[in-house]
Amino acid sequence: MGRFEEHGIGFKADFDIRVGPARSAWDCRAFAAELRADVERVLGIAFTVTDDGRKPTGGYRFWFENDDLSVHVIVEDPEEGWPLDKVPADAVPISRSEQVATWELAEKLYEGLDALGTYLLIALDQFGMPVAANFDIGDDW
Repeated sequence: MGRFEEHGIGFKADFDIRVGPARSAWDCRAFAAELRADVERVLGIAFTVTDDGRKPTGGYRFWFENDDLSVHVIVEDPEEGWPLDKVPADAVPISRSEQVATWELAEKLYEGLDALGTYLLIALDQFGMPVAANFDIGDDW
């Protein structure tokens, strides 16, 4: 049993993987490009965009959809408030497959990004409760 499984209430329960830079200063454009490439490698996908993903209102958005899964990555400048100010990007993987649960896809993405050692990560369940974090986020949830 994976550590995300107990939080995957229902086969299709969503997870939000919050992501931020572990070692570098914040640069939205550079971070968006790096995260995009790493999510593509970890999940074996290619996001559907023809440009750099820049949104007219600022930030970046990437998406991928097929019959088996949907992945959205949104990178915006950090908001105030610990610890989410450290992880301004959202990566939301959703399984559409009968063979793979969303918790499995979320766990694969979390573990793949964590293994790179370049990201701060918090995985939140569908109710906004932490499932995993690779840095101390405290107990005030």
